Amino acid sequence: MIAPKGEFYNYSGCGNTFNCNHPIVRQFIIDCMRYWVTEMHIDGFRFDLAAIMTRASSLWDAVNAYGRPLEGDTLTTGTPLGSPPVIDMISNDPVLRGVKLIAEAWDAGGLYQVGCFPHWRIWSEWNGKYRDVVRQFIKGTDGFASAFAQCLCGSPYLYQEGGRKPWNSINFVCAHDGFTLADLVTYNYKNNLANGEGNRDGENHNFSWNCGEEGESARLSVRRLRKRQMRNFFLCLMVSQGVPMVHMGDEYGHTKEGNNNTYCHDNYLNYFRWDKKEEASSDFYRFCSLMIQFRRGCESLGLDDFPTAEKLLWHGHRPGEPNWSNTSRFVAFSLLDSVKGEMYVAFNASYLPVIVTLPDRPGFRWEPLVDTAKATPYDFLSDDVNNRKAATQQVAHFLDSNLYPMLSYSSIIMLLHNA
Repeated sequence: MIAPKGEFYNYSGCGNTFNCNHPIVRQFIIDCMRYWVTEMHIDGFRFDLAAIMTRASSLWDAVNAYGRPLEGDTLTTGTPLGSPPVIDMISNDPVLRGVKLIAEAWDAGGLYQVGCFPHWRIWSEWNGKYRDVVRQFIKGTDGFASAFAQCLCGSPYLYQEGGRKPWNSINFVCAHDGFTLADLVTYNYKNNLANGEGNRDGENHNFSWNCGEEGESARLSVRRLRKRQMRNFFLCLMVSQGVPMVHMGDEYGHTKEGNNNTYCHDNYLNYFRWDKKEEASSDFYRFCSLMIQFRRGCESLGLDDFPTAEKLLWHGHRPGEPNWSNTSRFVAFSLLDSVKGEMYVAFNASYLPVIVTLPDRPGFRWEPLVDTAKATPYDFLSDDVNNRKAATQQVAHFLDSNLYPMLSYSSIIMLLHNA
C-alpha cells in the first residue's frame, strides 16, 4: 500500500503492507487459497493481522472494488471498509466459505476489530478481549468479575448481536506472541535482551503476575502458587463456551525465560521440549490431558448457542447470589449437562480463602472432581487415583453440610451424584 508521495504504509509492523483490496491482488489471494484447499487439502486459514484486509487499497476506486461508483466515496488509502472486497470474495467463494476462517482481528496500525470484524457469519476471531479479561481476573485484579462471566459464556456481548455463535470466539490465554503460560505466572516484566534490540521490542502490557518473586528462582511457596495459577488458567479455558486454543508447549509448562517476542530465535526458546513433557515432574501435563478429556465428555461445554438460564445459573459465596461488584473476585456457576448431569464450577481469585455454599439438590450430593489448590494427582480426581475415596472423605464434613472450602487463587469443579 503506497502513500501519495510513494512511501509504504506500514500496518503490518514489517515495513510495508500488502495491497489486499486491489482488484488484481485480491484475485491473487483467492487463487492461492483455492489452490491450497483443492490441491493441498488445507482445511482452514488463520490470518495474521487480518484487519489489514479490511483497509481500502492504494488508489481506491469504488468501480474497481464493487463494479459501480458509490455516492460520496472519498476514502483514503487504509480506511477501514464495512464490506471489504477481499473478505467478501473469500466469504462467498463456493470453495473457501466451507473451510475454517479465523481472523486475528487487529493490525500494527492500531485498527482493533475484535467483535466487529466483517464476518458474513462464518468468520471466527482470535478473542483478544477474552485473553486480557481472563488474565486480569485470574491474577486478582478488581473490576473484572462480570466481564469474566461473559468470557465463560462465549463472549455474547461481542458476538451475539451480529448473529454469530460461541464457536466464532477462539478463546486463548497465550499465543506465539507474548508470554508462555509458565512465563505469565513467573515474570512481571519482559526479558527480551537476547533479541538484540535493547529490550525495546515486544509487548509491555502483559497482564502477568510473578506470584511474588521475579524469575525462575523462587521460594517453594511461590512455585506452588504458580502451578496453581496455571491450572486455574487452563481450567477456565476448558469450561468456557467457544473454541479453546492452547499454545504449543503450555501443556507441560514451556518457558521462554521471560522473552515475549521470540520470532528471531531458532533454538530451545521456541522448540517443543519433549524431554520436559516426559519428565515425571510434568504433573501439569496430566492435569491438562484430563481437563481436555473432561471437556470432550461434556455436552454442555461446546454449545452451538449461548447458554441461557435454562442451563446455567450464577452463584456467589451462596447459591443464586452472584456478586458483580467492582471488588468481587469470585465467580461461580452451575451448568446442566446431558452426559454429566450437573456441574458446579467456581473461581476464587482472591488472596483470601472462602467457604462456599453449594446449590441445594435434595436427594443428591456434590462431590469434588477438580480442585486446583491440591497437589497432583488430587488436583483432578480421576478414577485411577489411589486413595481417591480418602481424598474425598477429607472434605466430607463440609460436603455433608453442602459446603466446600476453597483456598485463595483456586478453582473447582464439582459433580452431582446420588446421595
